[in-house]
Amino acid sequence: MLFLSLLLVVCIVLAVEKIRHERRLNRIPIRIHVNGTRGKSNVTRLIAAALRRSGIRTLGKTTGTIPRLILPDGSEKTIRRWAPPNILEQIKTVAVADKMKAEALVIECMALDPVLQFVSEKNMIRSTIGVITNVRPDHFEVMGDSLDDIAEALSTTIPDQGTLITGDSRYAPFFTTVASEMRSRVILADAAETEAADCPQGRFLFPENAAIARSVVSLIGCDPAAVSACLDEGLIMRESAGVSRACLEGRQVHFVDAFSANDVVSTRMIQEKAVARFSCPRPRIALFNNRADRPLRLRSFAFSLLDDPFYDYIAVIGECRRLARRFIGRKTPEEKIFVLKGTTPAEILQELIAKICGGELTIVGMGNEKGPGRLLTDYFEEASVR
Repeated sequence: MLFLSLLLVVCIVLAVEKIRHERRLNRIPIRIHVNGTRGKSNVTRLIAAALRRSGIRTLGKTTGTIPRLILPDGSEKTIRRWAPPNILEQIKTVAVADKMKAEALVIECMALDPVLQFVSEKNMIRSTIGVITNVRPDHFEVMGDSLDDIAEALSTTIPDQGTLITGDSRYAPFFTTVASEMRSRVILADAAETEAADCPQGRFLFPENAAIARSVVSLIGCDPAAVSACLDEGLIMRESAGVSRACLEGRQVHFVDAFSANDVVSTRMIQEKAVARFSCPRPRIALFNNRADRPLRLRSFAFSLLDDPFYDYIAVIGECRRLARRFIGRKTPEEKIFVLKGTTPAEILQELIAKICGGELTIVGMGNEKGPGRLLTDYFEEASVR
């Protein structure tokens, strides 16, 4: 009897909370759910900034290594997590948006599992506008064995009776088929037009991201030029394949940061842009930051990028380094591969410099942003300022 009473109380509480959540959603007329393999955070920030500039009271939320709320005044607040990430965080974000009387919520999808993506969209956000930035080879451990599987997983966040905007021309027809079943439509963002409008010198690495933001802003009825204005005024950092430089022990170190790219396609794009714009002298080192929970990502890099003649050496940092070395060694000569023991940027770089001769060298950071990847990014950002 006591158990049934407690169960009844729990059911009542959940029902009340569901009603409250539905009411909060209905008080936020514009709800934008940003999904995709790469670029979600940048697109979220850019859309939120453009809507703010257009006079729409907007709350944005990015997830990832450092999750943040982007408040209606443009300031940011770090979300403190005392446990592993949980999609219930999205419900709390909706409550914050409602409390702040936001007219628009721009929220990055934080789920990888297709079921959790579906739940996030259908039960927590119920977007009026969905975004799928692109479909690229990553997260095979969770989303499936192929790009088609990844596209199917991402399609679970297409809104009901709404609009999906995507920058992926290859999978736009598939998304259109799925959307038609949900009485929604699909808009393919025009990256070529946006590159000419926003990036006449090619300063934006992935013009499809800016194109998506322009399409979203236009759909809402605002001037898409707000996107260009946000970029020009520095309200959001332009994506760049820039090269940072630091002098260490009398050696000039050139650093290309692709740690956050995560997949082979995006990493190669960053690499090619960097070489086209800047001096990237040899020897060139692929600095691969391994994660134990991303074995298929290691496989993808080992078989599709790390054997590229562009690189003279491969250095492994992060987790399970020796295991990663053995795996990379299947496609790459062992003498080209180093396992670095250091954990801090100073230790990693000193060890690397000691192993490689020459006056200059180029490091391309790749694989994962977590841990030493983030630390190295911060190190070179600070070094380039000094």
